[in-house]
Amino acid sequence: MKAFRFLIVVLALVVAGSGMSVDAKRRKTIKRVTKPKVVEPAPTNYEYVTVSEDDPIFETVKYPPEYPGGTDGLIKFLADNIQYPKKAQKNNIQGTVVLEFVVEKNGSISNVKVLKSVSKELDAEAVRVVKKITRFVPGYNEDHAPLRVRYTLPVKFKLQ
Repeated sequence: MKAFRFLIVVLALVVAGSGMSVDAKRRKTIKRVTKPKVVEPAPTNYEYVTVSEDDPIFETVKYPPEYPGGTDGLIKFLADNIQYPKKAQKNNIQGTVVLEFVVEKNGSISNVKVLKSVSKELDAEAVRVVKKITRFVPGYNEDHAPLRVRYTLPVKFKLQ
């Protein structure tokens, strides 16, 4: 009888032990999905390009201007730098300010203006933050020569 009990205990331990090892193996094969960090590469230096107000401004080009780090980088930059105006918060003002500016041949920004206004405070904050952007990668066509390109950017303000 003692041998029978011993055998049952040993079998129970073997079954429990094998079940744990299967779970451990299964846990090792599960891959954790993490959101990649947005790494902003240093923009290429286009300061050697001369900018002239006489150059045409293009609406569309084959390779449009891009913020270093892409759209995710631009969204992160805006989110990190926008400070919701206190007056707009107090009056519960929210909405989307649409800005337009020119990305110059050297990647700098000029001629920032508001296309769609929400309020004076939100418009001013959106313009302030966009003027803070130091460089874009300029747009260009097939010949890979930088061009002046008009860029439209919606900036959404939402209270939570």
